[in-house]
Amino acid sequence: MKPRKRKAKLLLVAEHHAEALRLAGNVSANQCCFFDVAVAHGKELEPSGWLAGTSLTKLPKETV
Repeated sequence: MKPRKRKAKLLLVAEHHAEALRLAGNVSANQCCFFDVAVAHGKELEPSGWLAGTSLTKLPKETV
């Protein structure tokens, strides 16, 4: 990649990052608690099953 094109892309990334931070606002104390638990326990406490939404892996079909 040419240096001029690379610099333009890096500037674009920096602008999008700044805009995302501006639009996101501050993280609330409740959100911080969720992040702390997520870091500590990983995927152990993630919801699973039909109520959790779609999964990346296919669920086995139930036999009736």
